[in-house]
Order: sequence, then C-alpha cells, then structure tokens
Amino acid sequence: METLEKFYKVTAHQEYEKNPKLTVKDVQELLTWSNENINLHGKMIEYAKKVICQCYTLRAKKCLPYFSARDPAHPFNQRQLDVVNINIIPDEDTRYSYIWSQLKIVDSSQYYPTVATKLTFMAIELDQIECGTKPGYIMVLDSNRFGLSHALRYSLSNARNLMTYVQEGTSFIIDKIFVLNVTSGTERVFSTMKPFMSSSLINKVVIKSVSKTNEFIKTLPQKVVPKDYGGLAPDMGETNELLKKKLLENRDYFLEEEKFRNGHVKDEVDTTIDSNDKDDISSFKNLSID
Repeated sequence: METLEKFYKVTAHQEYEKNPKLTVKDVQELLTWSNENINLHGKMIEYAKKVICQCYTLRAKKCLPYFSARDPAHPFNQRQLDVVNINIIPDEDTRYSYIWSQLKIVDSSQYYPTVATKLTFMAIELDQIECGTKPGYIMVLDSNRFGLSHALRYSLSNARNLMTYVQEGTSFIIDKIFVLNVTSGTERVFSTMKPFMSSSLINKVVIKSVSKTNEFIKTLPQKVVPKDYGGLAPDMGETNELLKKKLLENRDYFLEEEKFRNGHVKDEVDTTIDSNDKDDISSFKNLSID
C-alpha cells in the first residue's frame, strides 16, 4: 500500500515520546477505521475520526481551491510568494510556532486571497513534515498596507468554506490570531468572516490598532519577533525566501500528496476573487479592537 510516509522527517517513535498520552493502540484503531471509511486514491477515539473525515472531505470538495494546484514551482504560486511574506518561526521553549504574514506589494490587483491562504496551509504542512506535531500555531497577521481594495477580492463563498475548514478539519491547532495595524480592509474581511466563526474561534482573535501594535509586539517573546519589528528573529524577507526554497525542495511531496488525495494534480490555479455574493454581513463593530 502506497503512503506518504517517506516524506516525513519525524518518526512515529519520536511522536510517541512528544505525546505521552498517545498510544499505539489508539493509532492502530484510527488506521483501521480510516482504511475502512475514507475513500482515498491510496489508503491511509471519536473526535479524531470526525476531524480526519472532515479534513479529507473538505479538502476534496468545498475547500478544493485551497488544496489543489499545489505545485510549488507553478509560476502563479511562486508569484504570490513575492506579493505576500509568509514566515513560520518556532518557539523552542513552548514548542508553539508563530506564523507571521504581511503584504510586500501594495498593488491589490496582484493579491489573490485564496492562493495566499493555500500557500500558508502548505507552509504549515511542510512544518509538520519536518518537525512533527506541535501543541499549536499562533498567527500574527500584519494588516498594514491591506486596504479595502484587497478586502474586496475575497469571495464570500470561499471565506465561508475556509472558516468551516479552520474550525472542523485542520490537522493543527490555531491557538491565537493576532491582527496588527488594523485597517478598513481588515474590518471588511472580519465582518465577512465573523458570521461563520464560532465563539471559541472569535475569542482567539486579538486585534490591535496602529497605535497599540508596537506596544503589543514588545509583549511577545522577542526571539519569535522578526527584525522588521525590532525582534531577534531573522527579517521576514529572509525567511520568506527560505520558505520558497524549502517548498521547491519538497515539490515531490506536494505533487504526490495531491495525487494521493484527489487522483490527479490540478494544473490550473484557482484565482477566484469577490463573487458579488449578496448575503447579509454583520458589522465589524461587534469585534473588540484594542
């Protein structure tokens, strides 16, 4: 039976050592269940079963735009990494990782939210391949330069499906979401997504105004703060280039994973932007901005 095991750099034994509550018996039960219940092009208690089922179902259907055409060498994917900085910085003390994101190019016509989100998921997946499981990820989204013209490129249907996946189907835990330098564009995006967010996810969101951002960054462990923000971690341009290199080095994994999951590798990148949905959107003013 073909698997993706050859790509993973962390062994099962290492995972058992990191997660003492995890037992071989539990894993065997999940493997047996997945072979019998998940229809994959290749084969692969209860809460884990639900998440696994949702993960593959959503990736194959509603959230397919985020999980298809994942070839790191595709020119469109490469170009989007020139538009958006995506950085994952590990905190060795807590084992959490910080995901920093910011716009590099202000021109909104070059920004494709679905592709940028897809690349973020790919970065997290690569981090899991190289480092194994983690207790959680902390997202730091700098919305400086993110204007209303960027926000208007979000498809409401894709935003709704993204929130479903984030809350029901991810193979990782989002511990916190810090939104820095809030703008009118940020307000628009969150007012779009909030109706589809559970209270537990909303409670994980911490929003900082432009005047409060620098003060807040000083409260973070400085070793996970990029030099761009006065911290000790490498600057975002440097780590973004490193991510581009690592994605290309692991191209075979992303091609084989997509084929393993969908039966083929899609070549056309989904560039869906605002679909002019007319659904009512609740006001952003209900979110607390510090």
